Amino acid sequence: METEAPAARFAIRRRRHARVPPGSPRAPATLLPVLIGLMAGLAHAFIHDGKSFAIEAALPQLELEENPFVLREEWWNGELKAGENKIMQHQLFKRNEYWFWAGGSIEACEVSIHVYNAEGTLVDAEAFQRGNVAGVRVVPDKTGSYYLRVAVEKSEENPVEWAVIYAYR
Repeated sequence: METEAPAARFAIRRRRHARVPPGSPRAPATLLPVLIGLMAGLAHAFIHDGKSFAIEAALPQLELEENPFVLREEWWNGELKAGENKIMQHQLFKRNEYWFWAGGSIEACEVSIHVYNAEGTLVDAEAFQRGNVAGVRVVPDKTGSYYLRVAVEKSEENPVEWAVIYAYR
């Protein structure tokens, strides 16, 4: 009897790890994790309204005939209520020129963006604010950490989804 027991255990193990044939009723259940993964990927494919508005504001600088700015893939986003702001640290390099654009998801809101050096001094070379979009141009005098301040100045709806994009040359 002892000689049959190991063989019986081996057979049970083998059945547990047997491969499920593609046409079997259990095969669709194995596709469930794959389908969930695809749906999660599609959820990230939706367009962020704040980023779209920021890109629209950036187009004139990105489409220059001579020496256009190069849009970076990196961007920041979040939610703010009217009167709130967010500070982000970013490394800027001397001899480069940067544009940062902020966009709010609600057309009736007002956003602003400004850049400060490590000492807290405003370093905006040029700035604009038009409703739910704003931009700032910076020419750093030295390489180092700089601080972007994006704010939702006014909004009838809260919170406002915002996004910041940037380009350099």
